[in-house]
Amino acid sequence: MRCLQNTRIAYGKAWRAWSEWCLGFGLDPTGEDAAAAADERWLVMHLTALSEKRSLSTILLRRAAVVAIRKRLKRPLALDDAEFEAFLKGLRRAKGARPVRKAALLEPNLRAASLVLTPGTHPDLVGAELAGRGGEGRKALLDTRGVRDMALLLIGFAGGFRRSELAAFDLRDLSFSPEGLVLFVGRSKADQERHGAEVGIEAVPGSSLCAVTALRRWLEARGDAPGALFCRLDRGGNLVAGADGRLLPVDPATIARLVKRVVTRTGIEAGEFSAHSLRAGMMTAADLLGIPLEKAMEHGRWKSYASARIYRRHESLWQGNFTGRLLSGK
Repeated sequence: MRCLQNTRIAYGKAWRAWSEWCLGFGLDPTGEDAAAAADERWLVMHLTALSEKRSLSTILLRRAAVVAIRKRLKRPLALDDAEFEAFLKGLRRAKGARPVRKAALLEPNLRAASLVLTPGTHPDLVGAELAGRGGEGRKALLDTRGVRDMALLLIGFAGGFRRSELAAFDLRDLSFSPEGLVLFVGRSKADQERHGAEVGIEAVPGSSLCAVTALRRWLEARGDAPGALFCRLDRGGNLVAGADGRLLPVDPATIARLVKRVVTRTGIEAGEFSAHSLRAGMMTAADLLGIPLEKAMEHGRWKSYASARIYRRHESLWQGNFTGRLLSGK
């Protein structure tokens, strides 16, 4: 559901950009006005103009959005696929096809985050939100939010979860076992048919980075109310429920902001990090530990080797690297 919502938002943004561009030339973006209809040639020009500032992936999304919406309006664009592929080939040569990759969040970052999220230091809270609260009220607010967010970070890292998956977890998706916990992923980007998958996370007794312990602490604060596992909190640190009494899920954007703000508070430039840094961190850490790629792919629910390898970050380039031996002759 969240994936479809994100697609609708992206398509809406793409259509608005196309409409504004067309109207600037006195064209009808919908194609209903035959005398001033924007046809496929104008779409190629629009995408060419975008290519000066936008990435190749954004251009492809904008094209897909306009084509889909025009088709829905029964005013389809007669794009020549061969011609468009030639256009893309030229863009790839000019811009390069290297994907934009976010930095991996690794164990040292998580240890620093555990210090940042202690009471009195939470990065999402500002003075105005704490003003006027007594000592106990301030501590309760900081504890609730800090406990939830530490659980989010550790579960996201250990499970290699996407932010949409973290936000979509329901309390019913969680079960505990002697080894740790199991989370059921009902639907994900790579599982559009909703077969679902179970992801196990082992307990690490005594570790400050035990995801199972962090989640148990959050459950103590959350209680057993039905609804989202990682629920929304209001400015007062209270759990937010809908009209039906079910707890509402945290916004995926909140998870992205959490990662960036925690990273900033630990003294690192936040621009290279996002919620996806948790998923990249899991794959990179597994690579550094020598975990077989196939096993890491199974855990992170990747379907293709090409997609999984993208998540390996530069930290793991040195694992088993032999170039030093080539140059030293040893």
